[in-house]
Amino acid sequence: MSDNPYRAPAPPAAPAASVPVQPAAYDPAAPAVAAGSDSSPNALAHARRPVEAGLVWRGIFTMLGAHALTMVVGLVAGVVFGRESDYGPLSDGDQAYVFVVVGVFAQFILGIVALVTGIGGIIRRDGGKGSGLLIGWVAGIPASLIAGIVITASLADM
Repeated sequence: MSDNPYRAPAPPAAPAASVPVQPAAYDPAAPAVAAGSDSSPNALAHARRPVEAGLVWRGIFTMLGAHALTMVVGLVAGVVFGRESDYGPLSDGDQAYVFVVVGVFAQFILGIVALVTGIGGIIRRDGGKGSGLLIGWVAGIPASLIAGIVITASLADM
């Protein structure tokens, strides 16, 4: 068989070490290095943790639970603070109005938290939890919208 002219030549073999290397004794003046890490300048960057389906699902269900929590917080605020009164900051706000205001604000805060933690997790190469948080946040938006419409309609009838 002939050699392939498009194939790169094989790298030269490293010389065999004739003297076995002994582990170094404890030196308190030496810098602390984590076990298994290589402090040489030619060391490879930390390997990406493999994406685990369990971490992705955990992130998805965490965000879906957070969406449900924002609905509960808005509902409780609407029932407690949404009264017909002639004074105070919500003097013309009924239960549905308070629910919508608190719910939109809570969803806005949840979106910021989801974006920061999700993108931060992806950058840190966390193995799928960051992407699961983002997927769960996006998947929970329509469900929260539908639940919010139903709750607002039921509070408006009270």
